[in-house]
Amino acid sequence: MGSGTALIIPLDAATDFETSRLGGKAVSLGRLIAAGYRVPNGFCISTDAYENFINQSGLEQTIRMELERKPLASMRWEEIWDAALRIRSAFLAADIPDVLSEEIAGAYDRIGRPVVAVRSSAPGEDSEQRSHAGLHESLVGVKGKAALLDAVRIVWASLWSDAALLYRRELEMDPASSRMAVVVQSFVTATPSG
Repeated sequence: MGSGTALIIPLDAATDFETSRLGGKAVSLGRLIAAGYRVPNGFCISTDAYENFINQSGLEQTIRMELERKPLASMRWEEIWDAALRIRSAFLAADIPDVLSEEIAGAYDRIGRPVVAVRSSAPGEDSEQRSHAGLHESLVGVKGKAALLDAVRIVWASLWSDAALLYRRELEMDPASSRMAVVVQSFVTATPSG
């Protein structure tokens, strides 16, 4: 399995990595490619990139502060909503570090800068044990580097929505250990899917 820090992984190499690094969606797409299925071209922004972003932007401290105010299990819905709003707002205001931004832009250039779908691929999101289907953001029709970087931030921020925090509370999952990978794929207009 893939080792070291890998920020951007082409989808056709996704099977070389664990779902903890790329999420179930990316690894499943990699398996489909390896099996010979036609899959829109793309890449995955790994959980390593997510961690790089939250560490360099100071978001890790914001998340910790919000989650340490009170145990999640004893927060009322309104408190969860407020914490989620503050965390998501911080994500959307934070700049993606230049090195990471350039790597994402480079991967986007390599697939020809098409209109893309930017999709969540959180570890455990699509697993045999549970499904987070529809819980995290996916955006379609994204075009251009600036729009792509905004979309990536939106997907990362969706890990901290009130619905995501409530779901993790219900399943007794530790939200502080949550990570998000992002799949970026050429957007294909089609009548059927799958």
